[in-house]
Amino acid sequence: MPARTRQAEAVPATGLTKLSEKRWQQLPVCTVAQLRQRITCGEYLVVIDGLVCKLNGFVNKHPGGPLAVLHMVGHDATDEVLSMHPREVIATMVPRWAVAQFEPDGSKRVSFVEDMALPYSAPRTAGGEDPVLDYKAIQRDYWQLHAQLQAGGFFKCNYSDYTWDAMRYVVLLVASLGLVMWGAGQTWVYIVAGLCTALLWQQLSFLVHDLGHNELTGRRGVDLILGICVADLLGGLSVGWWKKNHNTHHVVTNDVDNDPDIQHLPFFAISTRFFESRFSTYYRRVMHFDSAARLFVSLQDKLYYVIMCFARFNLYVQSWLYLLTSDFAPYRMLEVLCIAGFFVWFGYLLTYIPTWPQRLLYVLIANTASAVLHVQLTLSHFAMSTESPDPERECFCARQVRTTMDVICPRWFDWFHGGLQFQIEHHLFPRLPRHKLVHVQPLVKDLCRRHGMQFKEFSFIDGNVYTVQWLGEVARRAKVYNCREHLHQQAVTSIAKAAGGL
Repeated sequence: MPARTRQAEAVPATGLTKLSEKRWQQLPVCTVAQLRQRITCGEYLVVIDGLVCKLNGFVNKHPGGPLAVLHMVGHDATDEVLSMHPREVIATMVPRWAVAQFEPDGSKRVSFVEDMALPYSAPRTAGGEDPVLDYKAIQRDYWQLHAQLQAGGFFKCNYSDYTWDAMRYVVLLVASLGLVMWGAGQTWVYIVAGLCTALLWQQLSFLVHDLGHNELTGRRGVDLILGICVADLLGGLSVGWWKKNHNTHHVVTNDVDNDPDIQHLPFFAISTRFFESRFSTYYRRVMHFDSAARLFVSLQDKLYYVIMCFARFNLYVQSWLYLLTSDFAPYRMLEVLCIAGFFVWFGYLLTYIPTWPQRLLYVLIANTASAVLHVQLTLSHFAMSTESPDPERECFCARQVRTTMDVICPRWFDWFHGGLQFQIEHHLFPRLPRHKLVHVQPLVKDLCRRHGMQFKEFSFIDGNVYTVQWLGEVARRAKVYNCREHLHQQAVTSIAKAAGGL
């Protein structure tokens, strides 16, 4: 086959990879059929900027966890890689793993494995109305907007943005410790102390989020160590667990089989697809829609806020399960020591409270009042689409807009949401410091308007109403499903009895 030139025949490139023309021409050509065949034989092949990258030797070293890579096998992951990594990292790493030039088949697909049964990633859930979007045009404009933000210095952290945040952390920490240590046995003081602790944990979660996305210093190791000091030592939760979970969520947002952030059976089902007892590629088990799930889901709109009050306790459990059982925990020992340190200092703090009922009250309020954070986290996705109108062609940008919503609030109240009420913008540009998301929103709205994508945003109150109403709709369908299953079981039992009587 004659030598090919990148400019003439490769897929549209973003200029991410700095590959010499000589190195490019030395690479063999890989067609879609060859890509699929090699994946069938066990190779983890991902298309990035016109290059086919073999990631078998990298998948278990990926800082964001192996699943974030595995879900991209057989996909053109240029957009996902661009959104989650600095350009200099991409320019260095992608050529290292490149094994071929990719030859597209003209179908404009970004996924080439939707009809393949891969053991580590389920096909994207298909369904819903096709809005007839030009995904390639959306992708090009997304690249242009990313380049515009890069040139404008938006991805550089402005440390002065954290001035008020730091003051808030200090005030809440001093208030929490001071009220507990000098509460003079007054119950109302411990109630206030519990609320201050809950608000401190909520606010620190936004900082940990920044550190998990390497937004603070831009140095992965430094940010992760700082995140462990904040999340594990001050909050008792594993930042490693969060990072593995959250990176997977960003790659397969709101996908029923793949996104752990919406897999909450037996308590919640945000889609009737969960009635089918689907297999979770994250938890590696079937999410059974059993009798407990049928009961909770049929009442989920009424139990939503009650269950959210206990969500933090679940995170303690998930953190320990991750650290004790996960095969991917890069900072396992450090995290175990820091979380153990949390329980030591927190347990010592409780000795300043004179009676056990008051201690229990403080612990309960500090953890249950944190429910506001979990409501904020679920609000942006629970009522959004879980089905792609075109899993093979839907681009990253269109998928994130479809599955995410923003929360409207006054600028003076940004601190309460941590600036992360701009979830659409965050999902499009995960490395963008959250204090700058407000400035990017008009640009994203313009992008959506030009391409006919629906940009959903609600006030915090309306967003809650919208989410609870959707949970109620799924609950109603669960009741119908339960009734049909009951009638079916009765019919089966009657037939069995009749057959036995014969």
